[in-house]
Amino acid sequence: MFKIICAPFLILLMNTSIAQETKIIAHRGAWKEFNLPENSIASLEKAIALKCDGAEFDVRRTIDGVLVVNHDPVFFGDTIQKNTYDFLNRNKLSNGESLPTLEQYFLSGTRDKHKTLLICEIKAAIKDKAQDYLATIETLALAKKLKIEQRIVYISFSKDILLWIKEKKPKATVLYLESDLTIDAVVQNQFDGINLHYTTFKMNSQLSENAKKAGLKIGSWTVNELSDLAILQQQGVEWITTNQPQQFQNQLKAVKQ
Repeated sequence: MFKIICAPFLILLMNTSIAQETKIIAHRGAWKEFNLPENSIASLEKAIALKCDGAEFDVRRTIDGVLVVNHDPVFFGDTIQKNTYDFLNRNKLSNGESLPTLEQYFLSGTRDKHKTLLICEIKAAIKDKAQDYLATIETLALAKKLKIEQRIVYISFSKDILLWIKEKKPKATVLYLESDLTIDAVVQNQFDGINLHYTTFKMNSQLSENAKKAGLKIGSWTVNELSDLAILQQQGVEWITTNQPQQFQNQLKAVKQ
């Protein structure tokens, strides 16, 4: 009888514990649910207003050395790394915003009391390692200047970019976005964790457990279905990057109740 009574309670307790460990990261800010431009100041501020655990965004460098926040290598058809900020900024985002500079983004993202993490993806330039290095070093310098280093988690598909970050700032948290390294190789490179496409975890149900045993942080992108959220929760994935942050937050609250 004791086992019959306790089993449902234990299942509920386990699910609640998993939900409490799950952190919701707004992908390019909370843009899609609220019809805002992705990677805009407005989408960042909405993620903060929702008290998301983190807001992810993308960093690129213009030819005149301005760090900007934009996912694609082009802005309104113009290649970012080959043009000046002023030239690019003649076009505006759909809500009238200028192309956000990284400094503007950092300042807007660190005024809140909730302490939403800034999940900073430094994008590799198009066949230009020198640009990659400059973008990395200048991003680190700006974070130091603004005294916000503790608020930032760095992610990248470029192993070199993460290695440069660790070389300059050994205490910085870096997560690798590619799935081409073994868990042992991630540890050997002194990366702090992995942040992989959700299908990678679905195809390898032991991946998260192996990463945890190695002491790594575990994240996944870009998760937009509640069914996939549930699978990743069960696997113990800690950070879930999504275009549906409010919906996912509501689901986590429902599980806790």
